Amino acid sequence: MTQRLKLEPSPISQTHVDKVFSPVCRCATRAAHIDFSIRHSDHLRIVVRTPSGPTVIADKDFPKGMVHVQWDGHGVPDGVYYAVVHLQRAQRTIDLPNPIRVDTVKPTIARVSLARDCTTTLSRYRISEPAHALLFVNGERRIRTYYTVKRGKFAYAGRLTAKTRLVLRARDVAGNLSPPAKISSL
Repeated sequence: MTQRLKLEPSPISQTHVDKVFSPVCRCATRAAHIDFSIRHSDHLRIVVRTPSGPTVIADKDFPKGMVHVQWDGHGVPDGVYYAVVHLQRAQRTIDLPNPIRVDTVKPTIARVSLARDCTTTLSRYRISEPAHALLFVNGERRIRTYYTVKRGKFAYAGRLTAKTRLVLRARDVAGNLSPPAKISSL
């Protein structure tokens, strides 16, 4: 029987679990998405292990194919959690190996330097954790850095006047948005 189980394909495949999310942000990453495919229809009980005990995400019949569920993570402290899938008819329990990290801490961003020439303004910044830097000009987002880094720089080539309001913010991979850091123009 053990040999047969070794050779039998897993009842779950194509697993995708969000790596990090923030249940307190008002953004697309406010819940963790857990997606996988099941080979046969079954009654699934999907839970996430938490310090206060398992949190049930789903407990119902699913047809053969893709399963899509979400975990909102409300009420749990920041940390790493794992989802567990129990297939009732197949009488199997599978721990999904993909960790889910809950992060509710907002990053902080600070301007290190600001230099201006005839056509561009170069800003250097420092962030408390790897995050995207965002530049807002008069309330409108103009720049979002491609990479999530702790230190960086960007150039803004837009027109600046004495009334221009420049604000620097950071958004971490969980979706948390830093408080604004005002930049005084030159």
